Amino acid sequence: MRVAIYIRVSTDEQATKGNSLTEQAERLPTYCKAMGWDPPVVYEDDGYSAKDLNRPAITRLLEDVKLRKYDMVLTTKIDRLSRRLLDLLNVIDYMKKYDCHYNSATESFDTSTPVGMMTLQILGSVAEFERQRIRERVRENHLSLARQGKMIGKPAYGYDNVDGDYEINIEESLIVKQIFQWTLDGMGPLSIAKKLNQLGVATKQGAQWEEKQIRRMLTSETYIGHFVYNRTGRDSSTAKVSRRPQEEWIVTEDHHPAIIDQETYDRVQEIVQSRRRDRHGFHGHDRYLLSGLVYCGHCGHKMHGRQRTRPRKTMDTRFEMIYSCSGYSKRGVCHFHFINRDDLENFVLSSLQEIARQKPEKLQLVLTEPVQQLSEKDLIMSKLAKLDTRMQKQIEAYERDAISIEDLKKARERIDKERMELHQSLQALNELHEAAEQIGTHSVIKDRLDDILSMDRVKAKQALATILHKIHIENGSEVSLVFKRLSHPDIKGSQRT
Repeated sequence: MRVAIYIRVSTDEQATKGNSLTEQAERLPTYCKAMGWDPPVVYEDDGYSAKDLNRPAITRLLEDVKLRKYDMVLTTKIDRLSRRLLDLLNVIDYMKKYDCHYNSATESFDTSTPVGMMTLQILGSVAEFERQRIRERVRENHLSLARQGKMIGKPAYGYDNVDGDYEINIEESLIVKQIFQWTLDGMGPLSIAKKLNQLGVATKQGAQWEEKQIRRMLTSETYIGHFVYNRTGRDSSTAKVSRRPQEEWIVTEDHHPAIIDQETYDRVQEIVQSRRRDRHGFHGHDRYLLSGLVYCGHCGHKMHGRQRTRPRKTMDTRFEMIYSCSGYSKRGVCHFHFINRDDLENFVLSSLQEIARQKPEKLQLVLTEPVQQLSEKDLIMSKLAKLDTRMQKQIEAYERDAISIEDLKKARERIDKERMELHQSLQALNELHEAAEQIGTHSVIKDRLDDILSMDRVKAKQALATILHKIHIENGSEVSLVFKRLSHPDIKGSQRT
């Protein structure tokens, strides 16, 4: 029995409940040994909450389960895996899909039976209820601390947390002052972010600066010594962050040392507000047919649709619609380049018309990489893994003098022959599916061509999204299309990925 054990603690649990990593790491291998299972592989998330599955170790574990590395995943309790019932049930179903069972060392249930699944759901509901209660207690505690003027969360750039108080970080505070001064000198947030990145100045997390971080910094009362808490809140059902009514804010003036004086701050707020009034955006589902599909071929970031003012010397209309690189416009990490919206859309539509007219067997479309392994491929990969195990056992037998060198050579020859045959089968299978998916994509393009060319741009946009995965743009003119892998119902073995 190949077993993976998953251990997890969040900070408060380790301190108050005794669910330490050490305790889990000692208990679970002992449990495996008592059950007569193989020595387990440990996956550890230290300091991560179970409110969701956004944890590095469990992500690696689920990827390895998909590769069928384990027959069993073991935890001390189900709340180590997740405290959210929906996530818990989804993970259990995911494991079943790849022939991997789940077990809790302290809660006996069999998920293969209806009674076992009912028990799991009841325990999962209790775990989710407990998480919600913990969340409420944490929020109440934070509100209480905020009313007392205590610091909550990580310190803003320019400050350090020293025994729960804001203290000025001299090196970072100089950068903060420079950012405010650059704004007074006429520089915009994007230009400031780009300049900081060029100078090699990193954020507090060691990352590159973005335009939105500069905007947030310029409007933060933290830098004039004020502490504001409960300004925004997250909806538990939608996970969206929204601004709370101002009467719910908790504001403490002169809470900590200021980096920016009030006069400078007020002048910067006037500049920020004037830019907001002058800024105009252009929106609408039908305005940019390829939005969400266009990517910069240089930096990999999306290219967003926007309106560009033409140079005054241009005799054409003053404005043009373009797709421009967000890596440059939001982060300053690429160079400025764009492509005309109409030129790109006309090229894509004409290319799809030409593809629809061609014979499918002559196509060489660029398709996405498969995101799932096909069942036949899984079987072959499993057989290859078993061959490796057989060969290892033969080597071990030779080392114990259980077989002769001649027997080892014969075994190697047999296994090498089987391995070669399996690799040939795998190559033939890949070729079959590649051909099937080329034909399948061609078939869908033909079927959806009327919608793609429709005057209803919303319908056309939806049709394009079912066919295209990405459109790469380089140097504002070089266009390459990447299509989704789409199955063809008349070819055996094809599978939508």
